[in-house]
Amino acid sequence: MSTPTSSHGSGLPRPHSRAQPRPSSSSSHARPLSSLSTARPLSSASLRPQSRLSRPSSRISRPVTRHTARLLPLCQCLVTHITRLSPDNDPENYHIAVDFALKNLEHALKGGASTDMTTVDKRFRGHVQKARINNQDTLANALEKAYTRVKGHAKDLIDIDEEIKLSHLPDHLQLLLLLSAIPSRSTLAFADTYDDRDSPEKEPPLTWKGILAEEPLEGQHWEGVYGLPPGSTIEGWETKGTDSDSSLSTWDDLDSLGNDDGDEDIWNRPSEDPPSQGVHTPDTSQRTVPSHVPTYLTAVEELKAQQYWRDDWHIGVDVNRPFDLGDPSTLGPTMLRVRGEKEPLSLSGPEREKHIFERDAVREVLMCLQGRKNFLIYTTTDTFRSVPSPTAPRLLHFTLTAQSSILSALAEVTTTVCHLRKFAAAIVENVSSSYNLSPNPAHLLSHSIRSRTIEAFADAVNAQIQRFDSWCAAKEEAICLASVGVGEPLVVSLLSLSKDVRDTFAGTFDVLLNLLHRFVGYVSQSHDRRDLAVWKIPNMPTRIPPSAVSALLLDLLLEAVEEQAALGNTQTSDALISVLARTTEPTWEMVGKWLLDGMPSRRPWDSTDAPSLDEEFFIEDNELQIMDPDFWSDGYVLRVLVTLEENQKTQSAVPAFLEPAVIQILGAGKAVGLLREMGTRVFTEHSDRELLNLGTFRALIDTNSAVSKDSEALSRLISEEISAYCLTVAMRLSCVMTEECDLQRHLSAIHGLFLTTRGDDINTFTDILFAKMDAQKHWTDFHSLNSAFSDVVELNESNWIDASLVRLSYRGNKAASASQTVKAIDGLLVEYAVPFPLTYIFTPNVLQSYCSIFVFLLQIRRAKSVLEQILLRNSVANAALRSELKVFYAMRGKLSWFINTIFNFVTTFVIHSQLIKFWEAVNQAKSLDELITIHNDHLDMLLRECFLHSSTTEISKAIVSILDMCLHFRNMFTAYVGDTAHDILRLSVSLRRHKSRRQRRIRKNVIGFSQPGARFDSDDDSSDTDLDEEGLKEAPETSFSIAPSLAQEDPSEQLEKLSSELDSLVRYIRRCTENLSSGTSDAAQASGILAFTLDDWDS
Repeated sequence: MSTPTSSHGSGLPRPHSRAQPRPSSSSSHARPLSSLSTARPLSSASLRPQSRLSRPSSRISRPVTRHTARLLPLCQCLVTHITRLSPDNDPENYHIAVDFALKNLEHALKGGASTDMTTVDKRFRGHVQKARINNQDTLANALEKAYTRVKGHAKDLIDIDEEIKLSHLPDHLQLLLLLSAIPSRSTLAFADTYDDRDSPEKEPPLTWKGILAEEPLEGQHWEGVYGLPPGSTIEGWETKGTDSDSSLSTWDDLDSLGNDDGDEDIWNRPSEDPPSQGVHTPDTSQRTVPSHVPTYLTAVEELKAQQYWRDDWHIGVDVNRPFDLGDPSTLGPTMLRVRGEKEPLSLSGPEREKHIFERDAVREVLMCLQGRKNFLIYTTTDTFRSVPSPTAPRLLHFTLTAQSSILSALAEVTTTVCHLRKFAAAIVENVSSSYNLSPNPAHLLSHSIRSRTIEAFADAVNAQIQRFDSWCAAKEEAICLASVGVGEPLVVSLLSLSKDVRDTFAGTFDVLLNLLHRFVGYVSQSHDRRDLAVWKIPNMPTRIPPSAVSALLLDLLLEAVEEQAALGNTQTSDALISVLARTTEPTWEMVGKWLLDGMPSRRPWDSTDAPSLDEEFFIEDNELQIMDPDFWSDGYVLRVLVTLEENQKTQSAVPAFLEPAVIQILGAGKAVGLLREMGTRVFTEHSDRELLNLGTFRALIDTNSAVSKDSEALSRLISEEISAYCLTVAMRLSCVMTEECDLQRHLSAIHGLFLTTRGDDINTFTDILFAKMDAQKHWTDFHSLNSAFSDVVELNESNWIDASLVRLSYRGNKAASASQTVKAIDGLLVEYAVPFPLTYIFTPNVLQSYCSIFVFLLQIRRAKSVLEQILLRNSVANAALRSELKVFYAMRGKLSWFINTIFNFVTTFVIHSQLIKFWEAVNQAKSLDELITIHNDHLDMLLRECFLHSSTTEISKAIVSILDMCLHFRNMFTAYVGDTAHDILRLSVSLRRHKSRRQRRIRKNVIGFSQPGARFDSDDDSSDTDLDEEGLKEAPETSFSIAPSLAQEDPSEQLEKLSSELDSLVRYIRRCTENLSSGTSDAAQASGILAFTLDDWDS
């Protein structure tokens, strides 16, 4: 905002005439409007001849004073500029704003609170200091100068008629400060030109003419100046100079001294050879200097003679010489003359032809290979592809095609190295930047590729590039030393350089770039892998987990190493194995940390920031609690395979060379963590570091470089490196589980309970249980079951099991009668509470499998017990009755033979034989994982040989049908004789029709044949031979059910049908076991024994 000042040159701009307290005069209307007044809309003061004070209805109720009449136009102008209000667009708010400004300013004029000059000085100094802090020195200098001028002009404010009084100057400045805003670009630009507005014109630059014109040039006092010969002067210099107005320059301007008016050039003396007839180019490469010139000028000229990159530098060889077979330098110019005209894509520019020495061209190429600026090879800014520069100088002994071919080959190497440089730089920049963890809404499953393995790979690539740069620098150093005569003579050529680069480094860089393209193609799921920029990997989205990304990169590297080693490229394979060693370091470090520190455990009270595994590690944390029975098997597992959409390739999270040792690594880490959670020292005599000293993977590769190029040999090397430590840790945990956790005692208790190897106690318990079943009591009661078992153990004073750890319950269908079917026992559940950490071995699924074996044995014992109850205490005196009971006892004999065969087979050839093998394997186990595997295999074999496996369901159904047949036969016999069949001496029964009414009433409630249509083939031989493979899939169905039959059927027919069904079931079981015995598993041998035993059924 402008502040009005007096016309005495106070330095402040005056306001326009519309700000005067009186109406405009006629003279003001006569003259045209100024540019400032036309640039903005006129205020109300200029549109109306009278001010607001002349209106009778003025808002100002106080009397009009001289100060008020003076401030009113200023306030109006202020309001218009600041608020853009005017009487035309908003008269109400405009008058309110003017009254407010007038009131405050008038209060200040009448002696209100005012600002002194000291405060204003502090405020201005603060603004100046703030400008300097913001690195705006020009603005600060302009503020200081403007403020100094204002204070200088303030001395002239002594006239009482001045519009701005000296006493009110601080208020005016305070108003300006309050109205000031943040410096904008226009403000800074104005500050740059502020010093030049009122300053005089700058002095002309200092020139030679001006220096020489300052004093006379005649006389001897200019002798010997500027290296002129003794006795020479510089008279006439001002007329001889070719550029008298040029600025005082460096020593480059001395080249033009003495070159005019045909004088002899004392800087470039001609050679002894006469000039050629053609156009002669001065030889600036062999610049000579007179002997009287100072030493520093001589050094400068010698340096300039070597600067082949200068525009005025020339090789000093006549390019118009005819072709000479003995002079290779005539080949290039001669070929140009023969062609007649330049090719459009020639390496020379259209303006002139420049030639350089080959040693200089080699130096330029070396600089290009190191990624520095040169003028032989040009790199595009979009694709970063290097091509020969169209303005590159030529070599005399090369044709255009030959030079272009060599430079193109070197440009390909430059392109490869440039892409690798950008990749390494992009990875480093990505590491230094902050991680963006926010998910991408477009691809919620995708994430950016951030991997420590990729960072290590970028570092390894950068190390190879630095090695290449050092090699190039050594080459250039050797050229420089040889050029000054230091060291052995050196032959330099572009062709030998191209061959050395190809043989030493180009193969490595090509393989690395091709590997990166393949890696990007797999990770980004893109088919156009060659067109992808490798330096965009950090920002490339992918759905592949970081662990699979790391493993993929390591596998590709190992594959490249093996391929190059097979091709015999020793240098390339050595460089690649070095890159592989560096890239594997993060994974190797994670493996070492896992082996030494063990698995991180998680408890319910742990915070969310509990230690966890790296996402790149091939072991995954499923976040299970350590007390979970499945923690050992499922808490920490290997990550699953990932399917790459490109050609459906599957990628493991484990690198290929670690797969043979990954099981050892997983088990050792879990063992160390579990031992520490149990409060047990891992090692008693040695520390962890003494037994496991992995070191770096690079050191391992360097010490075994002979086997590092083969994946199998490398895997064996890693296994040998960690196997001793892993075995020691595993054996330590196995010893703790066996000795401190009483593993063998609990195993013996479980076998004695579930496999019924403790015959006395189990027989007593089952007798009690079966007695309740026969008496039709509530044998399924929870308390009765557990109290009965506890009483048996306590009564026999057995110490093989702790009864408090056993819990029996019934969860089956209580409506099913145990006297009619053995399936009622399926609901019996036996649990054994094992202490931690034995829960990892005896998981709920394992105990459930043991319980199924126990139920199966209990069902066989139930059928055996039922059949054993059908006995005769003395001989039957009645001969007719004895003949009638033969049929029942014949059927009982057949059932008893099968039940005893099955019971003997399960207890002797299955349980007993498997327990012998199991304890032998347990005594040789060296780890918890091995113990779990042995126990699970043992349990699985028991299930298979007891026909409780899912693959032998039909055999199990057939056996259960025979067991139910035993209960059905007992019910038939009891119904027939009218008693429990335990003591039949007093019975006088007959198979004749005349029965008492009571016996007939009992017979009506006997289980009968409810499926008369289901008949079995009575021809045993034909049914045994004609049954095909389809018949072995399903067991034969029995014709009896648990529902009472309403049909009256003769007992002889029932027994005949029951005998036929039994024969069919036994033969079915025999055929199935014969088929199983033809296999190669361990269960086949036991099945063969049962099949051989069942062959006696028909004998």
